[in-house]
Amino acid sequence: MSGESFEGQVNKIWSSHFGCAPEELQRAGTTLVPRARLAGSGAIHIAHLRAHAFVEIDPALETELTGLLNRRGDEANLTAAVIMDSLPAERVRTSDRGFIFHLEADRLNVRAPAAPISMRALTGADQPALQSLFGRCEADEVDDAYVEVGHEVACGCFVGERMVACGSGYRRHGFMDLGVLTDPAFRGRRLAPAIVSDMARRATDLAAVCMYRCDQTNTASRRAAEVAGFTRCFITETVTLAPA
Repeated sequence: MSGESFEGQVNKIWSSHFGCAPEELQRAGTTLVPRARLAGSGAIHIAHLRAHAFVEIDPALETELTGLLNRRGDEANLTAAVIMDSLPAERVRTSDRGFIFHLEADRLNVRAPAAPISMRALTGADQPALQSLFGRCEADEVDDAYVEVGHEVACGCFVGERMVACGSGYRRHGFMDLGVLTDPAFRGRRLAPAIVSDMARRATDLAAVCMYRCDQTNTASRRAAEVAGFTRCFITETVTLAPA
């Protein structure tokens, strides 16, 4: 992708994931993408990419959502609000909103933790320390971060032998998807931006375009991405429905 603009790289990767031309991202409208992996879940995952909405769904919802879109016209962008306004409230099990950030390599702001905290790449020998950190965090935090020592990039912050923050990244949708987790006792020390920037540096060395995702309400996670140099590119929405 040498010589191509950063926006062009990002558009090309996303359009490849959804099986369309990059120009489709600039067109108002909605593309429904039934996914077998979502079967039985009632899930609707909306990615608002440039002008277009790409909606990955439980295949059982395709007929219902197609009818909703047909009533709104070819250039309608499906949103969580549109879905929820069209259905009885009792059908909506969950809904949330998030951000997708990407990193333009020359915007990377490399951070370093303050002494006595050290930072290094993780290996298999760090699994016990990682499990110990998991035990000090909430289960949903661990699930959201999805940190594994065996991912393509992985690093951690330590005080002695204690892992106090960690992060890892793996290939997802054509990007290097990064996640980070910090020990509750060490939050507020800007360890997350240090971890994110170190992972991003390693991913950039692998010629990967970085992606960072967080929930709209997670201000600390959003700040970690922004401090490291990431810019918010897209909004995501998720709605989970009960059967009709």
